[in-house]
Amino acid sequence: MTTSPLLSIEGLQVRYGAIEAVTDATLSVMPGEFVGVIGSNGAGKSSTMRAIAGVLRPAGGKVRFDGADVTGRRGHAMVHLGVAMVPEGRMIFGDQTVRENLLLGAYSRVMRNDQSVGQDMDEVLELFPRLRERIGQLGGSLSGGEQQMLAIARGLLSKPRLLIVDELSLGLAPKILDMLFPILAGLNARGLSILLVEQMASYALQVTSRTYVMENGRTMFSGPSRELAHDDRVLDAYLGRHRSD
Repeated sequence: MTTSPLLSIEGLQVRYGAIEAVTDATLSVMPGEFVGVIGSNGAGKSSTMRAIAGVLRPAGGKVRFDGADVTGRRGHAMVHLGVAMVPEGRMIFGDQTVRENLLLGAYSRVMRNDQSVGQDMDEVLELFPRLRERIGQLGGSLSGGEQQMLAIARGLLSKPRLLIVDELSLGLAPKILDMLFPILAGLNARGLSILLVEQMASYALQVTSRTYVMENGRTMFSGPSRELAHDDRVLDAYLGRHRSD
């Protein structure tokens, strides 16, 4: 029996006024899969993720989640369906404490009087012990790595079925990335579907099962991550190899 995709997008288009940022993005994520999206700066990766998460309204194409057409649904509706996004640049609330930021991630659950929020809060603090140490500090006082931990933890507290992580590595030191990427891999091993947008292709190809390559607002090609790690197109464009004449 063939399992249907948890997420699929076809021919997605995103515009900012007259500027067409995404012209033809197509990808899918199966239940429990860890999928990467790589590409150069300005390829349309983040705009695609924002359209999936309901932050932007697509100008064309289709977004389907769990078999339903959710094209154009707003962000709060996507969170209720089970889609959480860790945005590029973290976007934590700097004037709120770590605890308050986490509770904002669980806002829809708190409003439903979900009694398991406290238990899930403990679990994410076990995942990120540094956040427990800084639970009463303002988000703006955290380091960049700690803010990224907070952004991930906040997303997890909405109890998503799909976690979208946009540019995890942005502005972070390699030692922080060496800690965060295995955490994402561990979450995926526990069954969480993850869609990772990453400019640092070497990291993305190590942890994901499949990867899509975007350029100029289009999905150009895709394949198993292990195979793409040895693909000449990826090696030359994203992994720092240069052909000799």
